[in-house]
Amino acid sequence: MVTNEGSPTSGEALVELDVFPPEQHRRWTVLLRLLLAIPHLIVLYALGYAAFVVVVCGWFGALVLGRLPEWCGEFLRGYFGYAARVYGYLGLLVDDYPPVWTAPDYPVRLEFPAPTPLNRVAVFFRLILALPILVLSYWFSIGWFIVAFILWLIVLITGRMPGAVFEATSAVLRIEMRVSTYTYLLTPAYLKGVFGDKVAAPAPMPGAPMPGAPMPGAQMPGAQIPGAPVPGASLTQPAPQSPTRPLLVSSGGRALLIVMLVLGILGSIAQFTTNRGNDDDYADSISSSRLAAQVTIDYIDDTGHTPQHVSCPSTLGAEIGATEICTVTDNGREIRAQVTVDAITDGAAHFRTVIERQD
Repeated sequence: MVTNEGSPTSGEALVELDVFPPEQHRRWTVLLRLLLAIPHLIVLYALGYAAFVVVVCGWFGALVLGRLPEWCGEFLRGYFGYAARVYGYLGLLVDDYPPVWTAPDYPVRLEFPAPTPLNRVAVFFRLILALPILVLSYWFSIGWFIVAFILWLIVLITGRMPGAVFEATSAVLRIEMRVSTYTYLLTPAYLKGVFGDKVAAPAPMPGAPMPGAPMPGAQMPGAQIPGAPVPGASLTQPAPQSPTRPLLVSSGGRALLIVMLVLGILGSIAQFTTNRGNDDDYADSISSSRLAAQVTIDYIDDTGHTPQHVSCPSTLGAEIGATEICTVTDNGREIRAQVTVDAITDGAAHFRTVIERQD
């Protein structure tokens, strides 16, 4: 569907998520969930490239027209609707296998706001404006994947997803979809409802006294009070369209979301640190530990002996001609090894080792 009229945030052009979870999960599908989802992940990966090309075209079109071209919006809505179904299935929110592209009756679906004019300045700087919420969405996604194994075990053993887990997982999926659709120009509305929706206070009944107003005078027996319900009539509030609209997150679900966010931040820091530590070839210098490791390998290849110890006193500059002398200890002898950078290809430094010959 394209419009989200009647949702608690319909006036804000936000994408809404509907999830209808099963009463009981089939344990065999839970056990094989990742394996079963692989074909869809491959298709989604390929479609992601197409979506990128479409949004680039749509970006230029929105700068000229002040709105996203219709064909771009139609493709991107189909792509993100499919992505929501795949991620909802992978996240154990539902048990039904997702169909490709259109699926109006699938228990995970997105409702998009009606196409609306876009601010050209906001379109021009869209990637910069989206950067903070892209990082936030990334942290939540990383945090969810860190605890995913525990969540998978819970559903596998019990056949059910606990309420707090369902709320937190739905919130993470909705965050990702709202951030993505904003970044891809499907909506001008910035991310809201990170920790769920707030329940609006019910409107007063027609004819009911306002707080602090004097009580109306006594009525004659049998007289009808203005605005009072007709005897026998029922007053019912419209039922929510799904358990996730509005998305009411309990204290347990909020706590789990906070845990996911903290784990996501820590995980991204650890990933960044690890990548920096394992990427010496692309640094301004090559660490002494990496030099020692490479000299060890070269020494074994050259002599057939495994040295007791290799010591390189300092780092080696990643520039052609840079040289460092390392010391190899083998059978009590100290042997010099000269390391020289002789080439730099695609930012990676390549060096050769010359072992001093011993009589």
